[in-house]
Amino acid sequence: MNKWKIALIPGETVGPELIREADRLLDTVGRVYHIPMERIHLCAGGAAIDRWNDPLPAAVRARAASCDAILFGSIGAAKYNALPPEKNPARALLELRSVFGVTTNLRPVRLRPEQIDLSPLKPEIIPGGFDILLVRDVRGGMLAAREQRHAVGKCGQSASDLEYYDERIVMHTARRAFEAASQRTGRLISLDKANVLASSVLWRQTVTRLAAEYPKVALEHRFIDTAAMDVIRAPQDFDVILTGNVFGDILADELAQLSGIAPQLGSAELAPDGRGLYTLNQLHYPGENLAGQGKVCPLGILAATAMLLRYTCHRPDAAQAVEQAIDTVISAHLATPDICRKGDTILSTEELGGAVCQCIRSE
Repeated sequence: MNKWKIALIPGETVGPELIREADRLLDTVGRVYHIPMERIHLCAGGAAIDRWNDPLPAAVRARAASCDAILFGSIGAAKYNALPPEKNPARALLELRSVFGVTTNLRPVRLRPEQIDLSPLKPEIIPGGFDILLVRDVRGGMLAAREQRHAVGKCGQSASDLEYYDERIVMHTARRAFEAASQRTGRLISLDKANVLASSVLWRQTVTRLAAEYPKVALEHRFIDTAAMDVIRAPQDFDVILTGNVFGDILADELAQLSGIAPQLGSAELAPDGRGLYTLNQLHYPGENLAGQGKVCPLGILAATAMLLRYTCHRPDAAQAVEQAIDTVISAHLATPDICRKGDTILSTEELGGAVCQCIRSE
């Protein structure tokens, strides 16, 4: 049996302590569920800038390219903000997306009923919490940087980024969204700006055609600006959301903040061949001042590890075990100082990660 090759990249700030817990979880799951894995530790992002003045050196890129999956801890420390784009830690993530050929980003945002007091929304708006899966394209749009132009004219300097989509790009991510919706409540909302953008007209037309292959999925189209308001007013009205790169990048962060539990959420960026790049829902961890103190919540990177087990290793049984273990520690009111409720037992990062592993070993 071939071993799954999994790269572990700490990144910077809180990344190293999060990746340690992901590493321990993979070791536990591998032993309990007999999943052969080879875990490879790599240096990229801010740590690589400090070491080699390059966010993703060629040798690291080559080793990453040989792996089936990558777990990335954290990226975007404030001290790197003034660096040019080609030297910024985020460049490592963009290049790894290209190396793997990822097309689709899955960002689940689930707020449990017992956690609604952590949300900035009024409890009466979300009495039962909410459970949303955002399915975002990452192959097209301005963020894919297919074409950038700089010029100097009568008005001074100018710059532009191409918002490019074709049917194939849309199909890759839309199909993933329809499949997810068919396994959940059968509802799919596609977001665009088809009243203004030609790329969004193509998006809407392509998604509508694909809907014919999924007669049991109810498709609805909404404009992105309307939906950005609707998810604040009534997030429980959404289940699976499909949208493009730029819109999804912004909406995913909005949803994470509405939940109030961003550090507990994971993210998966998937390629058609099953390989994936797995991270926190918000890879730019906001509490970098907590780095190295054992105070950051590891549940987000552990949730990302569960997604890795499901989508790359094709082991839904192991993934479900991790997700149930996370539910167990939350229901037991175990938490870290950065995200806790009244009455929670406060643990360190290592202790909370250990509690999740113990749940899996005790099954």
